[in-house]
Amino acid sequence: MSNASISELKPLGPDVIQITMEFDRKGMPFVAGQYVNLRLSDDVTRAYCIASAQERPDAIQLCIRLGKGRGSQTLRNLKVGQSVEVDGPHGSFMVPNESKDLLFIAGDTGIAPVRSIVLHLRAERDQRAITVLYEPAGDVVLYAADFEPMARNGSIRYERGPMDKLLEAQREALAASTIMAAGFEDFLGRVKGLAAKFSVPADRIFYETFGPLP
Repeated sequence: MSNASISELKPLGPDVIQITMEFDRKGMPFVAGQYVNLRLSDDVTRAYCIASAQERPDAIQLCIRLGKGRGSQTLRNLKVGQSVEVDGPHGSFMVPNESKDLLFIAGDTGIAPVRSIVLHLRAERDQRAITVLYEPAGDVVLYAADFEPMARNGSIRYERGPMDKLLEAQREALAASTIMAAGFEDFLGRVKGLAAKFSVPADRIFYETFGPLP
């Protein structure tokens, strides 16, 4: 368990916040795609995927959708400067060591670990082609300021909209790419159904579930 200080609380949309936590000089080294457990009180601990690049282990960002539960209510009351306990990193939603191009599928705040991974791959100048397919929740498009410039300069391909239409247009890429998908249970259930429709075996997709909607 490590101690961190809340340095920024940034609303990204209705009921979505970005939390930046600062650690000491050592920071909390992690691999892009992993998550941490945030201890919010003596009896409330929640897991959240890291949204920032692994190049900055001293200042980790989390992108969180808030609901009506105890964890969300505690998060709504966080203050800048407050100390929190963080356990981690954990998780295996990490890019495999393969030469295939990469296709990321994200829904709502599932874009958080995808952002972490893509920022790291670009920093490393990874040579694999990167495609990001994103289904926002309503009008809340998270991290467009990161993905859209990369799409404009040709670093990645970035499309957003209803996932059924996005995947329909990417049938060729689905067959040839390493596929990674992140989001809440309902979204990933739809992705699995669509993958089966397009003859993509279930074991060819790496999943990171956020559980039920909060």
